[in-house]
Amino acid sequence: MTGREARTAYHHGNLRAALIAAAMDIVAEKGADALSVAEAAKRTGVSAGAPYRHFPSRLALLTAVATEAAREFDEQVCAALPPQGAPARDAVASTADSYVRFVVRRRLGWDVLFGQELGQVEDAEKNAATRALSDTFLAPALAATGGDVKAALTLLERVLAAAHGYAALYLAGMYANRYPEVGRAAAQAAAIAAALVDEAQK
Repeated sequence: MTGREARTAYHHGNLRAALIAAAMDIVAEKGADALSVAEAAKRTGVSAGAPYRHFPSRLALLTAVATEAAREFDEQVCAALPPQGAPARDAVASTADSYVRFVVRRRLGWDVLFGQELGQVEDAEKNAATRALSDTFLAPALAATGGDVKAALTLLERVLAAAHGYAALYLAGMYANRYPEVGRAAAQAAAIAAALVDEAQK
């Protein structure tokens, strides 16, 4: 949702949703550290004090952003998964591809969603959304390792590290010449994920 759309949502009576949309835009443009309630209010077209009925602090707003982002992330990953019955290797690779694409677009990856700041927040909606997202990533890893939980968690850790690395370096402009399109960086992460599955299955 753009700033104009956020203001439209507010004028239709949904200030909370408009503030979350504006906040997600701020994070996508500048990263989570740049988020502030005041900036979200400005983009929504309301006074600096108006958001505090819904979000009394920056952390409360970030929690709402993380909840919405986790749901959106989960939907994107699920939509991109190969059909049921496809090799688990392909599904794991697909999660890596989706990770890069989402993080480049939203700047919200595992480091924010499961990081120290939000990890200390006890919020039922946020916890449910991030748990569902985590389960979506874990399921293909479990299938690839024959249900071995320890092996699956190790595989997932490595896949996420590779995918997050490609996303972070892409956002930093490191691949501007080599991978000018995000799809190429995502494909590289997917290839590494597939190789990690092969290694885990030896």
